[in-house]
Amino acid sequence: MNPKDNIAVIIPAAGSGSRFGGSTPKQFLNIGDETVLEKSVNLFLEMSSIKEVIVAINADEDLIKSQSFYENPRAKVVSGGSSRSESVFNALEAVDETVEIVAVHDAARPWVKKNHFEDLLAQLSNDESAQGVFPVIPVTDSLRMKEGDKIIPVDRENFLHVQTPQIFYRQSLQIALDKLKKENLHLSDESQAMEHAGFKVLTAPGERSNIKITYIEDLASHLGNDQRIGRGVDFHRFQQGDGLTLGDVFIDCKLSIMAHSDGDIVLHAISDALLGAAGLRDIGYYFPDTDKENKNLSSLKIIEKSLDLLKEKGLQPKNIDFVIVCEQPKIGPYVDQIKKSLGEILSIEESFIGVKATTTEKMGVIGNGNGIAVYAIASLKKFS
Repeated sequence: MNPKDNIAVIIPAAGSGSRFGGSTPKQFLNIGDETVLEKSVNLFLEMSSIKEVIVAINADEDLIKSQSFYENPRAKVVSGGSSRSESVFNALEAVDETVEIVAVHDAARPWVKKNHFEDLLAQLSNDESAQGVFPVIPVTDSLRMKEGDKIIPVDRENFLHVQTPQIFYRQSLQIALDKLKKENLHLSDESQAMEHAGFKVLTAPGERSNIKITYIEDLASHLGNDQRIGRGVDFHRFQQGDGLTLGDVFIDCKLSIMAHSDGDIVLHAISDALLGAAGLRDIGYYFPDTDKENKNLSSLKIIEKSLDLLKEKGLQPKNIDFVIVCEQPKIGPYVDQIKKSLGEILSIEESFIGVKATTTEKMGVIGNGNGIAVYAIASLKKFS
């Protein structure tokens, strides 16, 4: 078995967050539509290489039962300890014995990126002499050290911030934590425990976006990181016809849209915006125009497929906004109908749908009345 596909992630989350303040532990506060803890756990559950995620939580904390991952068969919840090392030790005891690699990640670092995790894993795999790896970033602020009553300047070039995830071979980590327990030592992270046990541990470049929420200001200043926004654009030529459909609303006119499918350009652009916000491919990938079965395909099937793909990732539309660009027909009289139709299709309130129409002031192909364009933007949220 490839060690890269046999990984467990431990997330110690038993702390009370005394520096953060407030009655609710910081790991259970919301950022967007997920709690801090959900965001940290769910990132790893989305990776097929992760066999299981073990969360160490205060035994008396009932909020854990409300977390979206609580019933996930790949997630385990164990009782934490009075210190970080105790919590990680308890979680490691619950790791499947076939797992070869264990990553430890702070619950309060909800913005870690998948590619950063994979880069750390690759660095560990490329050095056979190492038993672990952890990320660091340079210190940018000036530093001083307390020495009795004195505050002494120090050279910041000699210091580094240590981050998680930290990744280790399971058996070596077990040896290191057993040693700490026997010696009744409590170190601040697992890389120190590994080094204390004599193992070689690599350092790797960290990421500044992978901040740790320690104070309430850390949460407030980084809420903008929790956005999923996508854009979709579509263009089609007109031909003579007996009407066209936009947003599943029929518009009576002497034009029709030239397209491989039924030509509902609004649904096409919205579908691409939704898929883009989820990090998925465009509709041409899922419905290629080279496939004869897609000839005259209903655009409702395209949007339904897009919504199904979002659902697989636990996502749903939050709001959409789009502009229809054409000289003719006049779209204004149909705006309310289009909003109502899209609200039903997407299962969102009409107040979360923006519909606008404009012209190109007679400029270009569209300005000559020969075509139509739609520019759409969509945002997503997790299922509530």
